Amino acid sequence: MRNAILMSFAAAALTAACHSSPAPEAPAPDPSEAEIAMHRHMMDSLDAVTRATADSVEQARQADLAARARADSIEQVRLAAETAAHEAAEKSTALRQELGVMVHFDVAQAQLQQDGRAALDRKVAILNANPAVRLRITGATDERGSDQYNLALGERRAAAVKHYLIEQGIDVSRLDGVSAGEASPINAESDEAAWAENRRAEFMIVSGDTPLAMN
Repeated sequence: MRNAILMSFAAAALTAACHSSPAPEAPAPDPSEAEIAMHRHMMDSLDAVTRATADSVEQARQADLAARARADSIEQVRLAAETAAHEAAEKSTALRQELGVMVHFDVAQAQLQQDGRAALDRKVAILNANPAVRLRITGATDERGSDQYNLALGERRAAAVKHYLIEQGIDVSRLDGVSAGEASPINAESDEAAWAENRRAEFMIVSGDTPLAMN
């Protein structure tokens, strides 16, 4: 009987233990102020590093953009200078060619014709813009007539051109006049067209042949 009672109590205790709620877990301890401060310090440090990294990336990007802008600017300056030099060279060549344009004369004449004076006026403008230039003016004739006559006629033609240029304000020291007579024909044929070409005054730059310019 006693054993039965003990067994009954044990069974009841076991049943109660099986049906009872588990013991509640102990609450986590609150973080200390030191731990909170350390956490905040770590977060602040992380934010500072993030901002510094972002600033460095932005500075590098801005530096790259500035470098590209400088390179573009230098290239634009180089291209502009190259273009200006090319244009100046072309202009100088054109002015030199204009100074070399010949003036032609009628048969046995040394008087300037209207188109000859117009050509000389263009030379005057170039000479005024380029005061270092000196010209040699060579008077020439066709083959008809004696050598002595043609040399004298060539001299008169060179003198007529020189006189006109001086009248337009060109200093005499910048002009030399010589005669070739019939000795240097530009057309060796013996017909009217050839003779018309050979009755002329030629122009050669003898000094100041630097790049020519016009204002």
